[in-house]
Amino acid sequence: MYRDEIIVEVWRNRDAYTALHHYSFDEMVADLQVRQQRPDCKLVDRRKTSQHPQKQLSELAREALRKSAQGETLAKGFDEI
Repeated sequence: MYRDEIIVEVWRNRDAYTALHHYSFDEMVADLQVRQQRPDCKLVDRRKTSQHPQKQLSELAREALRKSAQGETLAKGFDEI
């Protein structure tokens, strides 16, 4: 079986973090909430994006199909992906 070293490291870090908090979900959530309040903690809020990437891809695919039906080249519509 293939063993990805990055995945192994992520699992090792995850296991160490959960052990540090006694495998308690409540303790982990409380710790993360405290960390979130620190000024050096960056929170990623994906709700601020204008569109979901899959939706953008679907719109590009529809545009490419429309252009194809009109005889235009498909490659032009997928340059933005």
